[in-house]
Amino acid sequence: MTSTTDSPSSARKLARRTLLRHGAAVPVAVGLGAALVSGIGIGVPSMWGDEAASVMSAQRPWDSLWAMAANIDAVHTMYYALLHLWIDAFGASAFAVRLPSALAVGVAVSGVFTLCRMLSEARLAFIASIACVLLPRFGFMAAETRSAALSAALMTWLTVLLVHLVRSRELRLRWWVLYGVVLVVSVHLFLYTALIAAVHLLTLLVLRAPRPVWWRWAWATVLAGLACIPFALVASGQQGQIAFLARRDPKNPMAIFVHQWFGALPIAVFAWILIIGAVAWAVTSRVRAPSREADADRRALISIAAAWLMVPMLLLLLADAVAGPLYTGRYLSFSAPAAGILMGAAVSLVRPRPLAAVVGAVALLLTVPFAVSQRTENAKYGSDWAQVSAYVGARSQPGDGVVFDEGVRPSRKPRLALRLYPEGFRDTSDLGLVRSYEQTDGLWDVVKPLHELPGALDGRERVWVIARSDEGTSDDERTLRRAGFRLVDTHWLSRDVILLYTKGTP
Repeated sequence: MTSTTDSPSSARKLARRTLLRHGAAVPVAVGLGAALVSGIGIGVPSMWGDEAASVMSAQRPWDSLWAMAANIDAVHTMYYALLHLWIDAFGASAFAVRLPSALAVGVAVSGVFTLCRMLSEARLAFIASIACVLLPRFGFMAAETRSAALSAALMTWLTVLLVHLVRSRELRLRWWVLYGVVLVVSVHLFLYTALIAAVHLLTLLVLRAPRPVWWRWAWATVLAGLACIPFALVASGQQGQIAFLARRDPKNPMAIFVHQWFGALPIAVFAWILIIGAVAWAVTSRVRAPSREADADRRALISIAAAWLMVPMLLLLLADAVAGPLYTGRYLSFSAPAAGILMGAAVSLVRPRPLAAVVGAVALLLTVPFAVSQRTENAKYGSDWAQVSAYVGARSQPGDGVVFDEGVRPSRKPRLALRLYPEGFRDTSDLGLVRSYEQTDGLWDVVKPLHELPGALDGRERVWVIARSDEGTSDDERTLRRAGFRLVDTHWLSRDVILLYTKGTP
């Protein structure tokens, strides 16, 4: 750790030499490797409700997107706008819309490598990077059309920037403006990343930042906060969109300590042993060898990562208790890099080296099967809309009608299969549609049941019904039977059931 008695110019030179000596080639290579591994199979899992909100919002005309943002989901508008541009260039297939997240995972992992290398040796940096790639939350983010991976990448590099500014004693205004701008962009991309300010305050304490650096950071953070106030006010006015959290229990121990970052209980137990071990080493080494520079820097890295992992979670849980509902585990994806750093630090401390190899092998045995399971067709909470579209597309005929079960919450409605995978419904007519989502200021289509749409069945000989597997006969099915349709085919999927009704006898 740089002594506070060194001159600012010599401290800056030392920090620059440290970065330049290793260059950008290795972090870039690590990031590309992480993106490549994370991108394997991202198009396989069927998209689910949250991704439907992203894709449908991004496919709106610009004026429709702004109208929707004024009414709902303003917190995601920057991401939707970026995704709109991406879809214009690369299309809206599952692989295409998830690719930015896989690339962002690569950017985040390259930042993890850089941060670890700034404060410790290359071995720890490589191990932490691998730990991030293996971490289930990273795998989930890479195959998710949401802003989580981008937020994690921004938080990682913002932390890299702050550590560099502190260690180099950088006081020039342009670098602190950059810090503030990245913070503002991050908050507009995902509101809860504002919690990183508390982590960075602790980072200044851990690195023993000199008073001038404190002042620069304080001004940059305060001005960034002021710039985010209009956005925060709009978002707070739309808090009803997360009211569904009150009907669930996302704050139980399994959700917080297992599902939030680690996916499965065996992985979580293994990960927490490593994390606690790293923190315990940092505490005990401060007593044993407080002045040893290499240990001091490693302790600083572990302290920063521990704060990054725990402080946002504790603050969000506190806010949820006071003003909730505000918390769900996915919202803290931007802290996942800290878990990888702590796990990497713990493995790098294991002696002898063959024992560290055993620990690494256990990590692979635990995480690789889980990673494979994340790339199966129904990995996204059982969503099967890709299979719905494929089945209907292979068997439908021109002029077929289609109706969708509307008896579930909007993000689970089977009609989202039509919006996310429209190719399977090209030969069908959406009989219940009243107004397309693009023509509203809400997220979803406006629909009515068949009995409220006189003439909807005129001229139809075949009608497909897409329903939830756990639902009984729907109102639309009763209407079809009264109109002389008979059920001739039933196809069950993991979550939905496809029914074919035809006029007359089978």
